[in-house]
Formats: sequence, structure tokens, C-alpha cells
Amino acid sequence: MATKTRNWRAEYTKAAATEEDEAVTTDSGKQQVQTNSVLAFLDLLLAEEGGECVLNQRNKRKSGGQDTKTTAVQDKTQVKNATKRLASVAEELVVALPELNASVSEKRTPRTVKVRVLQLQLLCRLLRYGGLKQSKKQERKKVKKEIRSLLDRVALLLDAANPPSLADEDADERSPFQELLQRQLVPRLQKLMPELMRYLLRVYELVEDEEVGDDQNAKDVPTTLLPPVLSSSGEADTVSNRIVRIYPHWKR
Repeated sequence: MATKTRNWRAEYTKAAATEEDEAVTTDSGKQQVQTNSVLAFLDLLLAEEGGECVLNQRNKRKSGGQDTKTTAVQDKTQVKNATKRLASVAEELVVALPELNASVSEKRTPRTVKVRVLQLQLLCRLLRYGGLKQSKKQERKKVKKEIRSLLDRVALLLDAANPPSLADEDADERSPFQELLQRQLVPRLQKLMPELMRYLLRVYELVEDEEVGDDQNAKDVPTTLLPPVLSSSGEADTVSNRIVRIYPHWKR
């Protein structure tokens, strides 16, 4: 019996349109932006398209981090298959930077919506990069540059809501961006794209050079925004209409 393929465009739209991540106040009294819908989308995508690779990673965590002989032998093939499937899905969801920039530049768009959409597009590019062959050097370089650009923008927007406290110099506190990259994205994607994750941790100074290992000679490592838009009649578009406007090839 064939497995029904999930409609990832619909799942992406749902994650982008979710209004759950208004700024919330933490126990320390600081404002942070939740990213629940973004991470939930990534988890769903990894669970359904990551296959045995993701399943074995979860089992490894539960078993205390020990690899079994079987998983060690199958690991390379599973990672390769998983990255291909994930990259294929991500390719369909990527919004070109000019269109993305135009959307997030809308003054009427709430900051929380901008953060969420930029994060979703970041995820798409990370997964797309993971599926690019080493021989596609120019394409890998282009996507990597876009990843850095989106990470910079996400960092500015996330950390603007929770600036570091200069009064407590000894506090071991990660900023929202550091939490997202180091505690959320890296653990989820380390297995699929270890070189890229190490590279990003080093670039954003979230790991000491000696912890990264001998990675100095590594090669180039491996949204929609749905703002309120008025139609020509002056009425607000529906979510589905805005999706078609941003992705004309998504028409049913």
C-alpha cells in the first residue's frame, strides 16, 4: 500500500501563518519571540522525510549515544537518502531573495511574522544545501551566502527583543539567536550536515576553534511571508490567495 505524500506547501503555509509566537515574557522578565511553529515544521519534515537516518539518531540519543554495528554500516546511505528527500521538499518551498526581501520590507508586517518567515526560509536553504553535490561549487557558494544573510537578519530581529544585560557580566545566558542555532537547529541537523553546522557555530563564535576540530581547510560547507495584503478591491486577501500570489506555480 502506497504511503500518501504529505502536502508540504500546506504545512509550510500553516507554520508561516500561525499566530502563536507573539512576544512572551520569561521568568527573568525579558521579552523573547517563540519559534514553536517553525521548529514544529522542521520536526515534522525530518520525521517524515528523514527516514531511518533520523530514527536512528533518536534511538542513539535514547541509548546514551552508542552506535550499534548495524546503524554504523547503514549510516552513510541513510544520510545520503535523507538529505536528497529533504532537499527535494525544500527546493519547492524556497522563495527567491528579491521576493522575500520585498515581502519582509512591508511596514505593516509585524516583527514576529518577519522572524518566523525568515526562519522558515532559512530552514529551506539549509536543507537544500544539504542535498547539493560537492561538484556544484557555484550553487553551494550561492546558497551558503544566502544562509549567512538570513542568519544575520534572524539574529538581529531575535536579539532585538532580548538584548544582553551589561549588568551581569558573569551570567551564562544565551541570546535567543544563540539558543535557536546552538540548542535547536544544530542538534536537529548535525547528523545530516555536520560540516555546515560546525562552520556556522564557528562563524557565529558559538564554539571554540579546538572544539570544531580540523575544519580549517573545509570546502564550502554544506516563506513565504504572509503579511496582510489588500486586493485591488480593498479587501484583505485570504491566506490561499496570498500563497498563489507569492507562488504562482502553486495553483491547484
